[in-house]
Amino acid sequence: MNTNVKLLGMTVMLSMTFAACSNDELMERNHHDAPISFTTQVMTRATEIKLEHLKAFRVYADAVGYDKMFIDGDIAKKSEESNTYTLQNSQDENYFWPSDVDKIQFWAYGPAGCEGDYAKYNINIVPNITANGQTFGDFTPTVDMKAGGKNHQDFVVAYTEAVRSETSGMKVKLDFKHALSQILVNATCGAGRNVSIKGAWLMNAYGSGKLTFNNKKADNGEGFDGLKYKNYMEWAYADKKQNNYGVAFDNPENLEQSKRSLISNQNSLMLIPQEIKKQDITKDSKVEDYKGAYILLLCRVEVVHPGAIHKDGEENNLAAETEDTQTHIHQLFPVNTDERDTKEYGYTCVPIELDWQPGVKYAYNLNFCGANSGAGIYPPDGVENIEGLPKSDGNLTIVKRPEGKNPGDLVLDAPITFEVSVGGWEPVNDKDENTGENNQDTPMN
Repeated sequence: MNTNVKLLGMTVMLSMTFAACSNDELMERNHHDAPISFTTQVMTRATEIKLEHLKAFRVYADAVGYDKMFIDGDIAKKSEESNTYTLQNSQDENYFWPSDVDKIQFWAYGPAGCEGDYAKYNINIVPNITANGQTFGDFTPTVDMKAGGKNHQDFVVAYTEAVRSETSGMKVKLDFKHALSQILVNATCGAGRNVSIKGAWLMNAYGSGKLTFNNKKADNGEGFDGLKYKNYMEWAYADKKQNNYGVAFDNPENLEQSKRSLISNQNSLMLIPQEIKKQDITKDSKVEDYKGAYILLLCRVEVVHPGAIHKDGEENNLAAETEDTQTHIHQLFPVNTDERDTKEYGYTCVPIELDWQPGVKYAYNLNFCGANSGAGIYPPDGVENIEGLPKSDGNLTIVKRPEGKNPGDLVLDAPITFEVSVGGWEPVNDKDENTGENNQDTPMN
C-alpha cells in the first residue's frame, strides 16, 4: 500500500466553482496537487430526490496501487453557506489526489448522513463496497395497501472512473441516477359510463432486492451504451417473496374521459427493478398459487341511458332515475339482482407483464368501458381475503364473484385496455400531450 502520501482536503461541489486550499498548504502538503472536488447532479425529472434533498451522501474510492479503499464510506455534507460539499475522514483530515496515482474509481450513494429536517430522506440500506465488489444489502420498500408509496424512499447512486490527466482541476463529475423504478396508475372511462374506484393495487411484485454495481459489457455489444446493465446497476431479487402495494380511498375516485390519477406522483410506488412474465388468470387460479403480476381494482360500474326510466323489464331492478328525469342509470358491476346500491363494489383486475429498469417511470393508463374496452376480468379466487384490502362495513359492501363466473372471466363484455407510458426520469425527447411528461407509449393487450 502507498504510505508516502498524507490524505488531506476534499471538497465536493455542486457547481463548476470549488473551494481550494491556500497555495502554501498545497505546496507543503501535497506537492502542488489540487484537491479532489466533485461536480454533482441528479439525473431526474421527478419530485422525489433532487439536489435540494441531497444534503449529504457517502463516498467510496479505489486508487490504483492501494491495498485498501482510498475513501471508505465517508460522508460528504453540503455547506449551509454555499453549494459545496465537504468530505473528511475519521481523523478530520481532508482528501487530496495522491501524486503517484493516475486513476481512481468513485462510488457514491445517498441521501446518507443528512441531519435535521432532511434526515427523513436518508436511505436505510447496508453497503458493502470494496475494490473487489460493490453491493448493497437487502432493500425492501415499505408495504402499504392504503397510502401506496407515500412512505417509500427514493435513493440515488453514482459511479465513475476518473483519470488524473483528464480531470481538469481535479473536479470529478458524479451523475447520480435513481436506483429504483417509479410506478403510477391512471384511469379513464368511456362516455355514458359512471366508474367509481375505491382502491387500486399492484399485486405480486417482488418485494426485496440486492443492488450491485456492474459495468459488464453486453454480449452482443448492444444495450445501455454497450453496458449490460443500465447506469452500472444490476438488481437481483433477495428472495422470491411477492408483495402487494397500492391505495385505498375513503371517498371513491370517479373516473372521467380525461386521465385520473389513482396511484399518483404523491403516492407513487418506488419499487425494485424486476422482470415478471405475464401470466393468464384461469378458472383454477387461486391467490396463494398465482405468481403473475396484475393490477387489482375495487370498483363499481354504471351505465347512463338517455330518456325517462324504463317502464317494463328486469332492467328496472337496477335502475335509478336522475334528478332531471332525462336520463336513468343502471348498475352493471358488481352484479346484483336487487335494487341499485351505490355502496356496492367488486374486485376486477388486469394482468400485466413487468420489465422495470432502474431510473424509469412507468405509468399504467387504464381505459374502462371505452369503444373497445370493458371493466376487466375476475381476479384469482380468494382475493377478497388478502390482508390489507378493504372489507365490507356499514359504508361499503364488497360483492363476491357471482355463481357461474370463474377467475379470468370477463366482468362485462371486454377486458380493460391499457397502455404503459415509459418515461425516463432523465430527459428524453418524447412528451405526453396531456401531462407534458416525457414518455414512450407501448400498447399492451
